[in-house]
Amino acid sequence: MRSKLRVIPCLILLLPLDLIVAIGILLAQIFPSSQRRGGAKREPDRAKPQKKPRRDGQFGVNVSAGLTTPSAPSAQIPLLCEEGNVVATIVILNFDGKHLLAECLPAVIEAVKYAGGKHEVLVVDNGSADGSVQFVQDNFPEVRILALDRNYGFTGGNNHAANRIDTDIIVFLNNDMVVDRGFLQPLLNPFSDPSVFAVTSQIFFSDQTRRREETGKTRARFGRGFFYFWHDAIGPEDENLETLPVLWAGGGSCAIDRRKFLAIGGFDPLYHPFYFEDTDVSYQAWKRGWKCLLAPASRVIHKHRATTKAKFSNRFVELMVRKNQYLFTWKNVTDSAMIFQHLRNLPRIHARGMVQYGPLFEAHAFVRAVQQLPQALAKRLSNLSCYAIPDREVLARSQKS
Repeated sequence: MRSKLRVIPCLILLLPLDLIVAIGILLAQIFPSSQRRGGAKREPDRAKPQKKPRRDGQFGVNVSAGLTTPSAPSAQIPLLCEEGNVVATIVILNFDGKHLLAECLPAVIEAVKYAGGKHEVLVVDNGSADGSVQFVQDNFPEVRILALDRNYGFTGGNNHAANRIDTDIIVFLNNDMVVDRGFLQPLLNPFSDPSVFAVTSQIFFSDQTRRREETGKTRARFGRGFFYFWHDAIGPEDENLETLPVLWAGGGSCAIDRRKFLAIGGFDPLYHPFYFEDTDVSYQAWKRGWKCLLAPASRVIHKHRATTKAKFSNRFVELMVRKNQYLFTWKNVTDSAMIFQHLRNLPRIHARGMVQYGPLFEAHAFVRAVQQLPQALAKRLSNLSCYAIPDREVLARSQKS
């Protein structure tokens, strides 16, 4: 009881910020609706020819931060895989992770040889100071390197890579993933369906006694005005399926259609420094009428948060997760009933967060989110014309067996 009473002063202090959020989102919700009522019906976008990505010789340093974002492509653009000749680039992001690359790269190279074809492996180095670039050059000459001049984070590093490769499929892989020999082909096969945006791997932990809170079978529900995200257990019936729908494809072990990825705008820097970038881009894909799948036969072992734990405290990581939960809702949810439910329940959401994490933690996370509210609303407005599927339908489609 005492813990519940001590959240009341913080709840009162957050009320003005709740009001600011409500006004901003309601204006963003009402203004585009009035425009749509008075405007002509919009025809679906047609894909424009995309320029070849710039190749920087041997992928040297000091590259720009821009991301090419062509107009949204039709879901019917044929991929190379439809001709039986799918080629993927496996992108491994690295920052001071030489010890992780020593474990990750041999397994990846073996998997590429096992799959056959002309797949390539690209290590994107975010300005490491531990000799990672030289280590890869000396020990893995078949691996290409994109050496960036500084740390652009998960979003910036992967977006750089997406702009500098020319394969239809990108396989994003964390440097703390150890892949199974046969992980690649199950990720690539589903792209024969042109409506597929991403295919993700089944995830295991190296400690087999540990509870698998991360499996790859991603789910979400929207209740009492807030999203709740989790990984479902993968049962024997799932193992026999080639694919099954998931809400998001994990950014540390998934294959993505590069042209659709660029059309969305890549991973969004709104969520910097980490977490929710993959959930966001997958949700954006669903709302455009594309789909995200899990391929249970593609298996990886994840040393969970091996990189972030070495650089950031658990408290900071959880703070970013909480902040980005708010930003995800403000940017992506356009269903009026869901938005009103969120705004009406903000004090309840805060109260639950304060009981679970502490009043100061919840207040800090919400204040940081409100500071980014203008960016979230701007992105919300810019994406409205691209959507084909409503929010509730996205949740329903992504959880079908």
